[in-house]
Parts: sequence; structure tokens; C-alpha cells
Amino acid sequence: MKSRIARFKDLVSTKARIQEKLGLPQEVMEMITAKATFNVMSPGPLPGQISPRPAVEGGDAGVFRLGIVTCPPGQGPGLHVHYSTHETFMCLTGRWLIQWGDKGEESTVLEHLDLIAVPPAVTRRFENLSDHDAHLLVIVQGERDQFDDIDRDPATAEKIASRFGAEVVSRLRACGWKFTIGKEEADEHAQA
Repeated sequence: MKSRIARFKDLVSTKARIQEKLGLPQEVMEMITAKATFNVMSPGPLPGQISPRPAVEGGDAGVFRLGIVTCPPGQGPGLHVHYSTHETFMCLTGRWLIQWGDKGEESTVLEHLDLIAVPPAVTRRFENLSDHDAHLLVIVQGERDQFDDIDRDPATAEKIASRFGAEVVSRLRACGWKFTIGKEEADEHAQA
């Protein structure tokens, strides 16, 4: 049973592991993911950048990743989409703005223990509205081979490039980070 216990104080952020591996500034990672993301429980390592071996291997009754993100005031990732997996958010502490739609034009605010379940293929983002670091429970569900289905708004890559240089974006892309939401439509219109 001891291997099925996760102590929050002992968790290492998946973002910290990625940041160290790629040698990127902390601000770059905060533009595309939360301040801290912890894979707390899943059936084991899953595909994708933020799904390493979890603190607890469990939940064998389907494939999911249960995680906790931490963001300082006003922080959260840019618009992103999970093409095939479901993503559910539950406010643990603070207040969270959840936006969805192609440009984030729809929104709601989650208060303590409020929850929203976002289906696949809906562009979304979250942001901490509190005046202190806050925690959001995140559950991603889908088939094992679908966990690398995340894409991000090209505007996020443009912001990173303008602040840190195109080389940083190239390094992210080389590791599988995508910034192509809406590019298919733009490419189709350009060819017409």
C-alpha cells in the first residue's frame, strides 16, 4: 500500500523535469504550462510531455492521468487543445478562470470544488484569478495512445520567440511541443 500513497510535498513537477532537460528559462515553460504540474496517479507513464511515471501507479479501470497544477496569480497556459482526450478541471484552492472556444471567447470561473469537464477538440485555457498561488486538479482521460494529443495556439510560440528567440521555440518543437491550432484552416484559405 505504501506505493499507492502520494505525498504532495515529495512530488517533483513534470515541468521542472522538462525545463531541466531542455535547459529552458522558467518563463518559457510558464507560457505553455502551469507553474507546476504533478502527475499524481495514472496506470504508469503515458505518452506526452507531461505524463512521466506518476507518484502512484493505479487507476487500472481505464486510462487517465490525475494531476495537480499550481499557478501564481494571473498565470496559466495559453490556449491549447486536446484532440482526443477529455480534460476535467476541479478548483482545489483559489479561483480559476476557465476559457474555451477558438479564441477563448467563452468562460466561467471555478470556485472551491467547482468542476468543469472539457470534451476533446475544444480549445481551452485556465488562469489563476486569486492573489496567491492556487491549485487545480486536472484529470485527463482517453486511450493510452492518445495522450500526446495536445496542440497549442501559434500565438504562444510567437510570444515565446519574441521574448526568448526562435531557437527556444525550435527546441520545444524538436521535443514534440506543437503550436499549430488553426494553421490547417489558414493554410487551406491561403491555397484557395
